[in-house]
Amino acid sequence: MTKLLLAGIAAVLIAPAAFADPVTKTITIDTPKYEGTKTITRDKEEGSLTRDTDVTRKSDGATASRDYTRTRTAHGYNAEGTLTRFNGETYDYTAKLRRGEYRVGKSQVLRNSSGQIVAARRVVRPRRHYRSKSAPRQGRRPSGAGPLYAVS
Repeated sequence: MTKLLLAGIAAVLIAPAAFADPVTKTITIDTPKYEGTKTITRDKEEGSLTRDTDVTRKSDGATASRDYTRTRTAHGYNAEGTLTRFNGETYDYTAKLRRGEYRVGKSQVLRNSSGQIVAARRVVRPRRHYRSKSAPRQGRRPSGAGPLYAVS
């Protein structure tokens, strides 16, 4: 009994050290038209995510790649990446997400190799504050409760 208890305590003490290391996952892509690899590295403690994808078209050997890096900040994240298409065109991607007390703002920009903006968007929305599961629901009606107003 004591050995079992000590083994459990040792497992709990060792477990956080195992989760502190970055986790890398490699996916092999093999379709009738394309083949390649996708590597994803995530470091939860540092707050970073990296995705690298390299694909080769089987018909002519043309290659395409995509590199993406996201880093957590105090109030959101910053992301950047590079995309190279099969025809050799290169694009740079940048994004930011900022969480304020009452709203969330996200901006994304895609630029071509000469630095011109190809696509961009900016979204600002109210921040959703999630309630705990034990808190009572408010403002929701039970399903099947009928229309919101009485029809006479």
